[in-house]
Amino acid sequence: MTISRLQAHQYVEQAKLIHTSLDVWYRTHLNMNRFGSDWRPFLLMSDVYEALDPGCGLVVSDEAGVMLGTAFYHPRETHVGVGVVSVHPDAFGRGVAKALMQEILSVADGRPLRLVSSAMNIDSFSLYTRMGFVPQVTLQSLTLKVPAEGLQGGCSGVRAATMADVEAMGELEFRLNGVRKDKDYRFFVENAWGHWRLLVMEKADGSLAGFLGANAHPADRILGPGVAEDEAAMQGLVQAMLDRHFRGTDIVWMVPVRCTGLVRQGYGWGARNRETHLLSVLGNAPPMHGVVIPTFMPESG
Repeated sequence: MTISRLQAHQYVEQAKLIHTSLDVWYRTHLNMNRFGSDWRPFLLMSDVYEALDPGCGLVVSDEAGVMLGTAFYHPRETHVGVGVVSVHPDAFGRGVAKALMQEILSVADGRPLRLVSSAMNIDSFSLYTRMGFVPQVTLQSLTLKVPAEGLQGGCSGVRAATMADVEAMGELEFRLNGVRKDKDYRFFVENAWGHWRLLVMEKADGSLAGFLGANAHPADRILGPGVAEDEAAMQGLVQAMLDRHFRGTDIVWMVPVRCTGLVRQGYGWGARNRETHLLSVLGNAPPMHGVVIPTFMPESG
């Protein structure tokens, strides 16, 4: 096996591998047809991640050059985020995922690794915990068909983020969770792709109580990343995001299970549970405060 950087001519092969890996695992272990038969939506990953972090896609190939596995990583000032790690079903059990993770660990050069993974996938859970990852937050994934007429009520102080807010968002997240992802938030505000959304909530003194991003691409509508000082702020941000940008569409988001008020509000809107996830860290993990909503596009452990 050899590990190399993802190249543009490999995007289609990679998208097919990611789709096949997820589809086969969910069908085999959970009897779920979640990903359908179309691999093309997974091209979004290489497009987005190469724009956000060029050269940070990895592939593992066999001696004949056939792709066996792939992963993305996101170097940041305080840590390295680990993206989706996928292995072709024909290569399950051959150490492909472990080789990818060890490569990312070497690139991290001592910085902590952070990732969000399915708590229902005991294979990935075992891989990560054997490496030393420790779950920090348990999350439940909710899916909701937002009413076409929107959601009633609202919260004051919520507005679209601007480039002038990026530093304050970074400071808020660093204060609450000890990590910084300013690069991601600049990427959202620039919105070169046209499908990012980013809201902030201002307090009376002009400081931020929280922020929430979202991906509105039809292939992967999902809330996050988001950070707020408390559940009330995050609820206001979630409601505003759903009402302003996702009326009449299906949306997914992850909520910390300890945020019972936010979970109940999701149920009140008609949301249903889809899956459980873990936010895990390898290395120094500062205590996490407030409310965090991570996302898989782009990954934000």
